[in-house]
Amino acid sequence: MHKYSFLPTKQSAATSILSKRWNPLWLSVLTLDFDDQNFTEFSTFLHFVYSVFTLRNITQTIQSFRLKCGNSSGFNPHDVKRFIHAVVQRGIQNLDLEMPSPDLSFNLPLCVFSCSKLTALNLKELTINYSSDFNFPLLKTLHLDTISFGRDRDCFLRLLKGCQILEDLETKDLLVYTSGGHIDLLKVVSANILNLSSSIPFDCIRNYITKKKYQVPTFLNLTNLKIVFQVTHKYWPKKWKWLTEVLHHCPKLQNLTIHEGSSDRNKIEDVYRMDTPIVPECLSSQLKTCSLKGYRGVNCDFQFAKYILKNAKVLQIMTINASSMDINIKHQILIKLSLCQRGSTTCKISFD
Repeated sequence: MHKYSFLPTKQSAATSILSKRWNPLWLSVLTLDFDDQNFTEFSTFLHFVYSVFTLRNITQTIQSFRLKCGNSSGFNPHDVKRFIHAVVQRGIQNLDLEMPSPDLSFNLPLCVFSCSKLTALNLKELTINYSSDFNFPLLKTLHLDTISFGRDRDCFLRLLKGCQILEDLETKDLLVYTSGGHIDLLKVVSANILNLSSSIPFDCIRNYITKKKYQVPTFLNLTNLKIVFQVTHKYWPKKWKWLTEVLHHCPKLQNLTIHEGSSDRNKIEDVYRMDTPIVPECLSSQLKTCSLKGYRGVNCDFQFAKYILKNAKVLQIMTINASSMDINIKHQILIKLSLCQRGSTTCKISFD
């Protein structure tokens, strides 16, 4: 890979003043990285980006394109969409877009949805409105952060369906209006699901809590799953039941990380017990590590940890992060968990 590919485009362009011999080199890099945070006015940033595209050979391939803008004054979405359209025309493979705004007012251009050569798509702080089926035949990595899918109730599910070889899925703070439905995500091996207070890639947690009909997608090859919960106290116990339902749809899961981010778990009544007669397949034969972060030791948390210890037949280690907990209470919880029945004779419990 060309050494200039590791530099933001503004820095690689600056190297041209060092030597005439270096002057054309930065124009041949396969990676373009634009960020307007160092530009006071958007018009200045606009001129710089246009200059780069003008100076580059129109036949020159662009493999990776990162564009972050919305910080400078005078932001113009029309020009931004022209930049995106230009790289899509050149067969972009890795597209990274971040458009910070308080109301997610930037709509992803339609040209992206016909970008069949994409292998990685990273989107942050924007809106996706697309009424047709998605088709990303080569997409393996999909990261979505603070994304609104408008009022189209099936847009997010159609997006997942259009990524048939997806391997790495990461979501955070999605605004999804879903009517339910079922999909099989055959290739996904790693998934990070963050901030589940509003929506999740499996379906809205509120749909499950209110007993509305829905179906969880099946991740047939998922081996790594991280979930960060931001759930109010009245729903906290029920989310563990939802999680066991998710586990039923991840038959090859080997590594599970749960980050419990609720701030009001002290309000939870200590009356929760898990009752799941059918144990998920991944617990019987696959799960090797389980990490519980932000552990507070309330009954519903303990019952889930107990459930994993009892049913995970090949579990090697359960790691519990309780950094904010008093050391004496932590010691008591460790003793309590140590007395739980274990499905794996080699499983160790570790506090960090």
